[in-house]
Amino acid sequence: MSIDDHLEFRLLKYFVAVVEAGTFTAAAVRLHVAQSAVSTQIRALEDVLNVQLFDREHGYALTAEGRTMLRYAKSSLKTRQRLIQTLQAIHAATLQPLRLGFSPFVQKGLLHSVSAVYKEVLPDCEMMPESGDTDQVIDRIRTNKLDAAIVTLPIAGDDLELHVLEREPLLVCMRNTDPLAEYEAVTPSSLNNKISIFAYQKHHPAAYSRLLEMFTAVGITTRPCEPTHNIEHIQWMVKEGHCYSLMRAGRTLMNGLVTRPVVGVDWTIDTALVLRADNENPALFLFVEELTNRFWQSAEIHEKKPLASGRVRSHGRKTSAEKNDDQIDLFTVGDKRK
Repeated sequence: MSIDDHLEFRLLKYFVAVVEAGTFTAAAVRLHVAQSAVSTQIRALEDVLNVQLFDREHGYALTAEGRTMLRYAKSSLKTRQRLIQTLQAIHAATLQPLRLGFSPFVQKGLLHSVSAVYKEVLPDCEMMPESGDTDQVIDRIRTNKLDAAIVTLPIAGDDLELHVLEREPLLVCMRNTDPLAEYEAVTPSSLNNKISIFAYQKHHPAAYSRLLEMFTAVGITTRPCEPTHNIEHIQWMVKEGHCYSLMRAGRTLMNGLVTRPVVGVDWTIDTALVLRADNENPALFLFVEELTNRFWQSAEIHEKKPLASGRVRSHGRKTSAEKNDDQIDLFTVGDKRK
């Protein structure tokens, strides 16, 4: 039998109890077993793994292997508990629908993937999608009116848990006849007073402010414009020569337009699943775990300084740049599948 076959939840439970209680004796009281049983189980766990988890010369201090084991053990026990709660709720028909919000700037391809994963993990559980500006859906998470939301970052505050699902480069869009199009990358100084920020000023003020900070950091002054998130209108204005604009790397462009990176920077637009860490919907955390595992496997994510506040976990992919029309059609609304 392999090590995996011997690594039982019972051993993990005893290990975590010793760490949290501080001694074998205190752990035995918590577990309602004899102290010798705790000692035997910990020794069995160390024998199975062939590592020492506790530095017994210094009381009950964890070794490096023990510290790693503690993170795994807590996560595994929590996942097990949530799985049991979810299965019991499904059996008792008491599992609540997942209330999922999303903002207008989230790409349709990502929403489709998220919806597909949920239907696969919990095929008989309803999802209730809700669209709104970023600040609106974030406020509804904080007031427990939504379980989670998919939004573009950043968001204000550090009280929510973030799982970055998608990170896509931001490039400068210009006419293919523009002199700058002859270069593989453009300098920040060449964009001064010529590039406009259209998309976030009204619908995502935090992202707009962050873009201004990014521009200021490299000495770029933006060209004034009226805010809009209509991509076709933005591209038309670029094509007419009124300005440059930032575009996602995968965005489909009008004929006559091209994109170029900016020298010396690596700007991205990040999309994350946001939730309260204390949310009590057990199905949510099974869904989050499966979703983030899928995105880890689908592609590597750039390890750059995150453009977000909060507790950030990156899981993702560089991908979709589709229009956001009819986002809500990607979900089955009010149709609990039998």
